Amino acid sequence: MEKSKWIWKSSTYSRDEYVEFRDFFELDENNATLYIAAETDYITYVNGQRVSFNSFAGYREEKYFDTLDIRKYCRIGQNELSITVRYEGVNSATHIDDGAGLIFEIKSGCKTVCFSSEKTLCRKDERYINGLNRHITGQLGLSSGMKNEKSGDFSNSIETGRKCSLYPRPVKKLIECEKNKGVLQNIPGRIIYDLGKEDAGYLYLDVDCKSDCSLQVAYGEHLKDGCVRRKIDGRDFSLDFKCSKGHNYLEQLFVRVAGRYLEILCDNPENVFINDIGIIPVLYPVTEIKRNFDGIDQLIYDTSVRTLRLCMHTHYEDCPWREQALYVLDSKNQMCCGYYAFEESEFARANLVFMSKGRRDDGMLELTYPAVNTPAIPFFSVMYPVSVAEYIDHTKDRTIIPQVVETVNSIFNAMKKQLKDGLIENFAPPYWNFYEWSEGNNGHGELHNPETRKCRNDLILNCAYIISKKAASSYLDIDVSDIEPLKNKIKETFYNNEVGMYCDSTFRQNSYSQLGQAFAILAGLEGREVIEGTMGKNEVTPATLSMLAFVYDALLEKSEEYKDFILEDIRANYSHMLSEGATSFWETIEGSEDFNKAGSLCHGWSAIPIKYYCELIK
Repeated sequence: MEKSKWIWKSSTYSRDEYVEFRDFFELDENNATLYIAAETDYITYVNGQRVSFNSFAGYREEKYFDTLDIRKYCRIGQNELSITVRYEGVNSATHIDDGAGLIFEIKSGCKTVCFSSEKTLCRKDERYINGLNRHITGQLGLSSGMKNEKSGDFSNSIETGRKCSLYPRPVKKLIECEKNKGVLQNIPGRIIYDLGKEDAGYLYLDVDCKSDCSLQVAYGEHLKDGCVRRKIDGRDFSLDFKCSKGHNYLEQLFVRVAGRYLEILCDNPENVFINDIGIIPVLYPVTEIKRNFDGIDQLIYDTSVRTLRLCMHTHYEDCPWREQALYVLDSKNQMCCGYYAFEESEFARANLVFMSKGRRDDGMLELTYPAVNTPAIPFFSVMYPVSVAEYIDHTKDRTIIPQVVETVNSIFNAMKKQLKDGLIENFAPPYWNFYEWSEGNNGHGELHNPETRKCRNDLILNCAYIISKKAASSYLDIDVSDIEPLKNKIKETFYNNEVGMYCDSTFRQNSYSQLGQAFAILAGLEGREVIEGTMGKNEVTPATLSMLAFVYDALLEKSEEYKDFILEDIRANYSHMLSEGATSFWETIEGSEDFNKAGSLCHGWSAIPIKYYCELIK
């Protein structure tokens, strides 16, 4: 984009602002490509036809542009380009606020026929509710509102002077699937539609109104309260629509939603007739490998693959409903499953490279990407080099190493600084010393309790450092001489000879967990009852769904004889979810009631049956 400039409506901008840009271009041949990047997101049209939407969020110094073939929307002669850009204006788990802006360029062959500049026309886009400023969740950012109104006159844009590097979108564009239309449910006093299954995409609404009216559409994953749970602990899962008298057709393409149920909320429902409502599903384009299993195993496998795909959009997501965020640990599970489920691995590579750019000043990684000033989790950072090793092992692609080596080394250097008296000490707030959602390993108390902020050491973090060092040594020439002294210190500090297992923490010396014993095995440590603890015996705290992969890997490292135990454990957990009507697999086995009724019913990390079915069922 040599001629293009970053532009906006004015030199100032407001949070939750929508601006429409318009330009014209001449073609003497049917060949045109649009290059476009926007902060925060865009929808683009050529000659009144929607071409594309959904940008790829970047870092402050590094932005990403889309390359769009627009030939089929163009004609010989004059053409019109229209772009609506939403500036959200908040930091979230998936976006860094970096001011508003748009940059674009259209090329026909080698000729530039249109580009963003102060001559580009713009106006406030009145089809959207500017300044609604209502959060969905802290992780997702702001909701969005639409209205059926006309916009005012156009004026010239201004150049913003933004300076940043521009790179091609690192992953493929999403594909739109056939509309998933909601079916009206017979629930007294409620207007609720059932999509028939968990889905992820963009809401559309076709409605006739007897008079101007406002309504909201709440979306959710279940109806356990007889309605869609719209508000949960400060979260608000709804979209706003201001409809005009007569016919209204609206597509909300700035907020991707997920769930199974939609509920219409309005003051005068007798004035509203819903012709159609539903979701336009979007998926990341991958080719699934067909696998054949028997009975319930096939259903578990297929539902796991569906879960995985519902959590793949611009990047891996923990869940498509509540957060849509990219985490190291969640994506580690997702990548490991994807190597077996899909024919390609480019998405995994792109995510690993993208996460490597999210380094904090101290060399550790942020919690999600792209994001800043997060309650980062040291354990997740330490496991990043393991994900790289697993990628190289599965794909044999070592070309990724130069792109991630600086981040891998920075993590190990930061961890070494935490070595005190022979053990890695927990990181101080604002770091979150989290491992999983089980009692004793969730790190919640230490965020608020001064007593737990005192110097302490955790078993899993120390074991994870050993595991990560070993994994990284398979593709980097790194010093591993500190592994054996650390193993000895771990055994000296955490192993209870009377119990025969390793305790979770120097702060919780009477607490023993299934995950802790699994990490001890994976770190090469021995103990009389460690295998039994890894199998969930001896009254240990059980591992949650997200971490069962480490439990299974630890058992398989000891012996293939645990294969049947693993398969039966998977069948027990996942058959339970299916018996409860699951069309995708849950965040934890407690389902929607967990996390104070905010548990997600579609979570990428719970797709792990894919990996173990492919490895263990011949």
